[in-house]
Amino acid sequence: MENNSKESWDKEMSIAQIFGQMFTGSVVAGVLVGVPVVFIVGLSWLGEYLPEESKLADDPTPDSFMSSEN
Repeated sequence: MENNSKESWDKEMSIAQIFGQMFTGSVVAGVLVGVPVVFIVGLSWLGEYLPEESKLADDPTPDSFMSSEN
């Protein structure tokens, strides 16, 4: 009996493998989207507890975005 014959194909096993791959892909996609969202929301939530003075203060490093020319 050949391994690639129609009789050796198991439909239930194929459906189970397809479902498993779809589920794994959805978990990976959820992690890739969820981790940055949780990180941003967490930082925003922590920022709510900062005192007002720190939210309104001047930038401590105003020249940090300027390129240095020598």
